[in-house]
Amino acid sequence: MKLSTKLPLLVIPLLAVPMLLIGLLAYQQLKESAQTKGQQEIKVLMDSLQNQLNQLTEAAEANVSIFADDPLLKSYVLNGNLDERYTLMQRPLQNKLASIQHVYPDYYEIRVLQPNGFEDLRLTNRDIPNRSEEEADNPGFISMQQADADTLSRILINPDNQEPALYVSRRIRLLNLGTDPYNAEPRLRGYLSLTISLQPLIELLSTTPWGGAELLLTNSRHSVLSTSLDAHQARLPLEDFITIIKEQPQGSTSVEFRGQDYLHYSRQLHPDLQAHLLLPKAELLQESRNIGRLVLMVCLGAIILSVPLLLLLFRHQFLKPVQRLNQALANLGHSQQLIQLPIQNDDEIGELSLSFNRMSMALQKSNERIRTLAFQDSLTGLANRLMFIKMVRRAIDRSKKNQTQFAVLFLDLDNFKQINDTHGHPSGDKLLTEVAHIIQSRLRADDSLSGPFFSDDDSDLARFGGDEFTLLLRDMDCARDVASVAERLIHAISQPIDLNGISCYTGCSIGIALYPDDGTSVEELIKHADLAMYQAKSTGKGNYQFFSKPLATQSQQQARIIQRLHHAVEDDVFELFYQPIIDNHSRKLVSVEALIRWTDEELGVVSPAVFIPLAEKNGMIQAIGNWVLEEAARQLQVWKTEYGISTKVAVNISSIQLQQPEFAHQITELLTRYRLDSQDLYIELTETALLQGQGQDQELVMNNLHELHRRGISIALDDFGTGYSSLSYLQNLPIDILKIDRSFIINLQENNNGAILSAIITMAHSLGMKVVAEGVEDQRHLAFLTAEGCDLLQGYLFGRPGPASDITAWFMQEASCDVSLSPA
Repeated sequence: MKLSTKLPLLVIPLLAVPMLLIGLLAYQQLKESAQTKGQQEIKVLMDSLQNQLNQLTEAAEANVSIFADDPLLKSYVLNGNLDERYTLMQRPLQNKLASIQHVYPDYYEIRVLQPNGFEDLRLTNRDIPNRSEEEADNPGFISMQQADADTLSRILINPDNQEPALYVSRRIRLLNLGTDPYNAEPRLRGYLSLTISLQPLIELLSTTPWGGAELLLTNSRHSVLSTSLDAHQARLPLEDFITIIKEQPQGSTSVEFRGQDYLHYSRQLHPDLQAHLLLPKAELLQESRNIGRLVLMVCLGAIILSVPLLLLLFRHQFLKPVQRLNQALANLGHSQQLIQLPIQNDDEIGELSLSFNRMSMALQKSNERIRTLAFQDSLTGLANRLMFIKMVRRAIDRSKKNQTQFAVLFLDLDNFKQINDTHGHPSGDKLLTEVAHIIQSRLRADDSLSGPFFSDDDSDLARFGGDEFTLLLRDMDCARDVASVAERLIHAISQPIDLNGISCYTGCSIGIALYPDDGTSVEELIKHADLAMYQAKSTGKGNYQFFSKPLATQSQQQARIIQRLHHAVEDDVFELFYQPIIDNHSRKLVSVEALIRWTDEELGVVSPAVFIPLAEKNGMIQAIGNWVLEEAARQLQVWKTEYGISTKVAVNISSIQLQQPEFAHQITELLTRYRLDSQDLYIELTETALLQGQGQDQELVMNNLHELHRRGISIALDDFGTGYSSLSYLQNLPIDILKIDRSFIINLQENNNGAILSAIITMAHSLGMKVVAEGVEDQRHLAFLTAEGCDLLQGYLFGRPGPASDITAWFMQEASCDVSLSPA
């Protein structure tokens, strides 16, 4: 059966039945929606009443507690001299209560009651009589007496004006220091009571969205306190309304009364207050019934008019164009050629045909671009990582067949991050493009590339990622040929490069791996060339290195150390040793330097000179540095609290720690937590740590140093003389202690080191710094440093680094002997 025949048989029931169902469902949904909406509006109204009452009550309970603690009120109720109380204290107290009423006008009555119920003081901002001064028999006062808590909230009819009001009262319990025994408990001295108007709550009764709804407030005995309608407006007499609410539970219920259905909703707003709403269901559902009838009529009319027209239009405007589009889609799926449809109508089908044509054209272009981007770097136009791997794989197959060798060069730009940070990423992108052109232009004529893809020339260049380039040199006769290319590239890239009128200087480091000597797979060759490049960077950048087996062994060892270091950081297996620092004048131990030690169960003892640089490179130095600071502070506290030892501890700090924004705050918080003074701990950093970092990182280092110095924490410059310090550099930094590198002390008799040492000590003293000499190992060193006036001494002559127990024993021996320390 053709679609043209099936269509009428399908469309008529499929259109008519759903539309009828939609009409019926719409009516039912509107009915339920009206009921749900009514329930929600009722809940919103009740929530408004509840929130209004809660706000009044909570604010009043908080305020009555504050007012009851007023010193003037306390003095007033404690004063047993009635004449003095009423003549001297009552008027100031009334003035204070009047100021409270000015701020809270709804607190229209403030009273102070004696413990027996007598109304001692009353202040009101309304013209209402005071019908009772004796409250002993009043239910509200009895409730205050019997309440478990000191603060009580009740809703009662005010006997003075016959209006419902919120009463919030608080017991005043005080201890009279003049008359009560010293161990006596505070006694009840009276009550402070606030009478609060419920007018804001009553005003909400008239906000119902239904004209025929009746809302009222009752107390726990179903006595009416307030209603939303006057007696002549109400549909039901008040007596009938009370009859209904007495018989119904709380919540939402349906009620039939005198032949009419009502929705009754009640809520307990307060132990003394209930809200009731009585709403005729006919009024609630009237709007939904009208809309439902209209929807049903519209559905019937739509069925009668739309079925014939829909069939006609469907046949002429949809079936034929769909058939053409279906055929085109089938052709598109089986052909790589461009397929275009004729556009005959300016309608949705025409737009669909036009979209198909655009999709077909875009698909063809995308396929072409995907084939290009799969193997080309979008920035430089060079081959990308994936294409280079394919190049190396083909070169391996070719070299195996022809018994030839080739080289893989791994180039990494020097100082690229600095240029990127200084001049911006667009300039960095342009630099990469210029470098790509420079490399291509410096290849020999027989090395030049014919294109970035599937080249059969003697060399292939690729951008491997970021600022890394890779170069494949085929059919090289010897390593000297590869070195010549590397030298030529290093020289070319080291020349100034113009970036938008600014001359920028970069450079590159190159690692070289040879096939088959340095690897027989793609992964091995690229990895080994990468390792050689890092070796070139570590030797000063701007040079090249060939891969070697020792380099691989070193890389494996470093990887093993890094792996074990991760476990050490997680398990806290480090230990702190302490080396004594001696005062040169008294020859006593005055401070120690904390030195980290690591003994691994697999690697054995690992030197800090080995694992600290690796930790800095791999992001673990922060955790290690935090552990050292924590352990040093803990040990300082033990020495101070358990042994009464007063000393200072020097802790070495990494430049990465100094680049943390909250480092100074971290040190201060650590000292506070261990109850240490700022003079108990000082930090040591090398000249290299000060000079590392650029831009914002360097600014953070300087900010942290100045903030630490401002907070009283001393700063020592370690290994002085091995870096690039200058006088102006020392003058501008908050350095308190200068530590002379041990190489000057060990080689005291060589290269005029004595004269240099003397100059350093004199210079440091002139700048107001103390001087620590490291590496003091014999009496000659000691004699020279003493003669030159060096302040502090550190070295094997006095003691090697050891556990904290050795330092404790040293201090104990020094305290028991009470003699000056003399070197062994």
